[in-house]
Amino acid sequence: MKQKSTKLSTDRMPRESAQEYTAWLLYCELGSLGKALGAWERIFHQSYTNLSPIYREQLGKPVTLRTLKNWSKKHHWVRRKEMKVNEDLAELKKETKRIAKLRIYKITIAFGRALDLKLKQLERGEYVSMSDLKTAWEMHRVEMGLVTGRYTVVAKIDENEQKPLTPEEKELGRRIDKLVIDFYNKKKLRSKTDKSL
Repeated sequence: MKQKSTKLSTDRMPRESAQEYTAWLLYCELGSLGKALGAWERIFHQSYTNLSPIYREQLGKPVTLRTLKNWSKKHHWVRRKEMKVNEDLAELKKETKRIAKLRIYKITIAFGRALDLKLKQLERGEYVSMSDLKTAWEMHRVEMGLVTGRYTVVAKIDENEQKPLTPEEKELGRRIDKLVIDFYNKKKLRSKTDKSL
């Protein structure tokens, strides 16, 4: 009879105690069973302060390394850790995008305020230099990751057009290299001759 496969999750698994789940979280954070057990022992003896206090509350008295290995096998800690890393990475990417959007919003607001200030100065008859406006515009463009110059260089390389040199092209390249070397050697010889005169 075939056993039912358990659907893996980074949440607490069925038949996984709070202590086992917390031990798995500690394992995920530290990367190995040995490190997790060492940290657990320090947490229990109140000498480990770099980790969340929830660990101390949930873990209780340390178990043996053998028990950790059994829990790891029983609850698929290695595969679940990979899932957690992927989930954390996806969350980090999402947060990074959110922060980037917020930054762009704030930069745009600041640029709008700078323009409004310059317009008010103009309305009052005060002098506003074009370089001030250009500087504000360029700062906005740079912060937005956009080009500030008039021209944009676009390098488009078609990999299909990339071909190795033919024997004729290689020979031509060798001849050009030799001519360049000969030219500079003659130039050096002339400069030495001129200095000796």
